Formats: sequence, C-alpha cells, structure tokens
Amino acid sequence: MNLFTEDLRSHSGAARKSLLLIGQDMHILNPVFHRAIAARDSHALAAMALRQAEAGADALDLNLGPAGKDSGLLAWAIETALAAARLPLFTASQVLAQPELLLRHGEQLTVNAVTAADPTSLPDNMALARDCGAGLTVLLTRPGLNACSADDRLLLAAEVLEAAEKSGLPLARLYLDPLFQPGLHGLADIESVLEWLAHLPLLSRDKVQSIAALSSASVLLPAAKRSACHQQLLPLIAEAGLDAVILNCNDRRLMAIARSIGDTAAPIPLAEAAG
Repeated sequence: MNLFTEDLRSHSGAARKSLLLIGQDMHILNPVFHRAIAARDSHALAAMALRQAEAGADALDLNLGPAGKDSGLLAWAIETALAAARLPLFTASQVLAQPELLLRHGEQLTVNAVTAADPTSLPDNMALARDCGAGLTVLLTRPGLNACSADDRLLLAAEVLEAAEKSGLPLARLYLDPLFQPGLHGLADIESVLEWLAHLPLLSRDKVQSIAALSSASVLLPAAKRSACHQQLLPLIAEAGLDAVILNCNDRRLMAIARSIGDTAAPIPLAEAAG
C-alpha cells in the first residue's frame, strides 16, 4: 500500500469534486444477497437496499448473475429495491432483454454494463437505452485487446462516443468504465487509469462521464488489505476526474473519505429519478 503514499500527498491540496456513490452490496457474489434472491425474500432485499441508502449511497448496483435471465425474478428484484431505497439502480445487462421493464423504470435505471466489443450490438443497446430514458455503462474492452494503456482506453472511448452520437444517446446518460487491469503485487494499473481520466475530457466538448468499481482494482489482494487499498485509491481517481464509483457503503472509513471528497450529487437524469 506504500506505493500510493507519495501520490496521496501530492494530491492532498488539489481541488476535489463530487462523486456519485453507488452501493455494491446487491451482487450475486455477496452470500446475503444470494440467499435473498434464492428465497425471493422481499424483506431481506429491501433491508439491504435501505441499509446502503442510509449509509450514504446515491445509487445502488444490482447484479443477479445468471439468475438475472429469469425475467420475473429480475423484475421483482428491481422493483423491490426501487421501492425500498428510492434510489436509482445500476442493473446488469440482462435488463436489455426486457424492454418493457426497462421502459417502465428507464429513468431510474442505468444498464451496467455492455462492452465496446461489438460494433453491431453497441448501437442497438444505445438506441434501446435512448428510447427508454435509461443510462448505459460501457466497458472499455474488446476480445483480443486488453486495454492496458491510457491510449488503448482512449481509442475505445472515442469509438464509443462516436457510436453514442450516431445513436442519439445523450452523454449525460452514458458512463465509460476503464476497467482496472491486474498489476504488480496485486495492485491494479492505477497510473494508466489516472492518465486516461486526465485525458478523457479532450475527446468531447460535452461532459464525458466515467465510472469505476473499487473492488475490481483490488481483486488480487488478500481480503484484509482491500479496504485500505480502496481508502487510498478513491481520492486519487476522484481528483483525476472520476464521476461515479461503485464501492462498499458499509465501510465507514471509506465512506468518510468519499464524503470528504465533496457533496455527492447524482447527474441527470438520475437525480430527477431519485427525487
């Protein structure tokens, strides 16, 4: 973790910005969530959503894994979480197979995520999100291309932005995820992500939004070290320009750091949906 120390000191005086804080608990890899989904336990699911809202989340991530292919189960989970926490949801891409569900709740949903891989399906996904009033997260990855450098990520980002312009999807509803790649000593490739974030605004006159999941940056670290990694990483990527972060809202120290970065505020159209 000492690799971050000097960077943290050098950034300590920089102007900070607000972040959209997205709670990560409702993920199929969380045993509590898995049990709630398996039992279709509305009380347990609602409690998870509400707990994250009370901890300071601005939005919630919802990922049922393979179970999300069950249209009834996915609809139940989305509607239960929305009713309980009254916060926007970032929900897995299975929702794209249910346009009626996406249309019904579109302004409260961001699809998280599709990839930049297929030049045919990406415009279709963007058009569906556009028509339903939903948001869309695009992962900057493609088969055969590991976007490890800032230049690789910027190239893919430019292609995604071009597709968004052609499809008519407003940039206010688009998020780009640079995807942390494994690096030395279990740490992700922090430097290239910071460089990508710094150069992302150059791709468009309009605001281009970025998103990252802290857990993906520490996936190779022992569990006992992941929280400390997240606490040190979050100020770096926020000050580099990150707009939204998926994180553990139940980590009190991490949330204290997140709140110190600035007043959290969901961008349009999610702010309207949350109201």
